Amino acid sequence: MKLLADNLLQKMKINQIVNYLNEYIPEKPKICVVLGSGLNSFKENLNDRIDIPYKNIPGFLTTSVRGHEGMFMFSYIGDTPILCANGRFHYYEGYTFEEVGSIMKIFKVFNPNLSIITNSSGCLKLDWNLGDFMLIKNFLDFSFIDSFNPKLYKITKTDDYKNILKIAKKNKIVLHEGTYAYTMGPSYETEAEINEIIHFKGDAVGMSTFPEFLMCQKEQLNAVFIACLTNYGAGLIKNQKVNHSDVLKGANKSSKNFEKMIISIIENIGHQRKQKK
Repeated sequence: MKLLADNLLQKMKINQIVNYLNEYIPEKPKICVVLGSGLNSFKENLNDRIDIPYKNIPGFLTTSVRGHEGMFMFSYIGDTPILCANGRFHYYEGYTFEEVGSIMKIFKVFNPNLSIITNSSGCLKLDWNLGDFMLIKNFLDFSFIDSFNPKLYKITKTDDYKNILKIAKKNKIVLHEGTYAYTMGPSYETEAEINEIIHFKGDAVGMSTFPEFLMCQKEQLNAVFIACLTNYGAGLIKNQKVNHSDVLKGANKSSKNFEKMIISIIENIGHQRKQKK
């Protein structure tokens, strides 16, 4: 009974947040986006955007991590209405997985055609270049929260997934496919941990996105997950330490290609959906 009551309260809370957003946005978004660390320059492509700071939304959470501004942004790419979450939440900030995934719950109420969840990640393959991108095909839970062993979660490759690979190729943007390893943070991984993740076939590593993936599964939200490869994992480059400033700098260097790719995805997939209607 308590679980049922908690779920009901959570649903009411999400509906209240959506009702607040609806006071500011003129129509339902067709595409929803989560911007990863340092990828908020995407907002410069949004003309006449409507900014809704998280701190102004009654009952909502706030983000405390540099590179996450903490606001929803409504705008249009072409004539496709979009809603961006400029800032996400992390388990290491003291939030539960349920709370970290709350943005996905909000997106689900709008029922968009597609949600694009992005992040900045450590690259674990030296034959991939920093500034490349990775379309996540598997998640490796390396948090050890619920298990003593890493657990692999596979993503079903939808038409949107396949189309995004084609869109990147057409725009001459390097988009790999690979496995994203999730760690709790907030400390960056040690060299030993990186070697262990590579042993379990991880291609990139980070401290976000996996809780959102679980919530997308739970809510049956159509989503794709894209990692921006901003730095190499600890120990892969001799005498090179990993810190958050380098991650943000790496994301900033990739910003133009990132913006080009996300805009192309929205334009192409939005156009395809309109033709089908």
